[in-house]
Amino acid sequence: MNDSKGRRIKEVAFSTFKLGCIGFGGIAGMVATIENEMVVKRKWIDHQHFMDVLSTSYIIPGPNAVEIIMHCGKERAGRLGLVVAGVCYIFPAMVICLLFGYFYQRYSALPDVQGFIFGLRPATTALVVATFIRLSGKTLKGNATLIILCLAVFAGSLYGLNEVLLILGAGALNYIVTRMRNKAVLWSGFLFAPALQEGASAFSSLKLFSIFLKIGAVLYGSGYVLFAYMDESLVRRNHWLSRQQLMDAIAVGQITPGPILSSATFAGFLINGVPGGVLATVGIFLPSFFISFFLHRILSSARKSDHLRIFLDGLSAASVSVIAVVGLHLVMSAVANWRSVVILVICLALALIWKKLSTVYIILLGSIGGYLLLQL
Repeated sequence: MNDSKGRRIKEVAFSTFKLGCIGFGGIAGMVATIENEMVVKRKWIDHQHFMDVLSTSYIIPGPNAVEIIMHCGKERAGRLGLVVAGVCYIFPAMVICLLFGYFYQRYSALPDVQGFIFGLRPATTALVVATFIRLSGKTLKGNATLIILCLAVFAGSLYGLNEVLLILGAGALNYIVTRMRNKAVLWSGFLFAPALQEGASAFSSLKLFSIFLKIGAVLYGSGYVLFAYMDESLVRRNHWLSRQQLMDAIAVGQITPGPILSSATFAGFLINGVPGGVLATVGIFLPSFFISFFLHRILSSARKSDHLRIFLDGLSAASVSVIAVVGLHLVMSAVANWRSVVILVICLALALIWKKLSTVYIILLGSIGGYLLLQL
């Protein structure tokens, strides 16, 4: 490696590690910090290039911010720069979540810490409900086909069918119905075939890795859809975590820097310690590296395709349904007494009224509020 190449790799490592440490505020906050660093300050790519990459990231699986940062790393230092950018951006969140998992397992039974955890649950629930309210109108757009698909996926998800197949099926059906409006789609019932359900199995490291690898390969839409995938695989099917533990994992992903997918690190640690946390992290982020290697340029053109747009509209409608199911489950689990109701209502009002308010503040408010209310 020549000196120029080595210097560029070091620049990529330093800048992306720094961004990984300050990437709060959800995708909007992370995109803002990346744009300021890569476009304004370092000028590795221009503004139009950045917007093209950002637009493409919204229509492919995986965490948007990670894919954007890896693309910037590739532009600056080639393929090695892509890998270094992804690893350095993810690493801070992984370490922080492992530490959170350690202290959570050791001290969650203590009254003061349990009080803070108590408030996280209704706060996280409020964020999910607010997300559903905001996205449903923008996504469905009064389209009758999308509304019907949304309701069908909602029913299928409540029934316990595989959310991944439901979402992909909704995209395919929307394409078929839109392109053939005068023809009946008689075979659409495959979405609700009982054969899609899988039985529980014993724990193994390979099984844990494969679950998170699958999630990372197909995750589409809001980060809150992650909860649905993890709930299906880790709580309902394999019983490795309780729903409350999973809710806490999502909350940890919200209050730590980096993508919400870092919740996987926390969940993996609760299941099998440090090896579980590392395997979950590698599994859920690994697909993004391959996607960034091969598909950015192709999808930059494909996103302009009318055919792909129809398919993605169906995916979006299904994602809204999955978020609705998540919200329903969370409300049933989180609203245990008047204290949790108070926290839920206040956090939901804040999320809906001040839409630009960082989720970090809402989560912290819920946590501190829960601790204070338990003292009453």
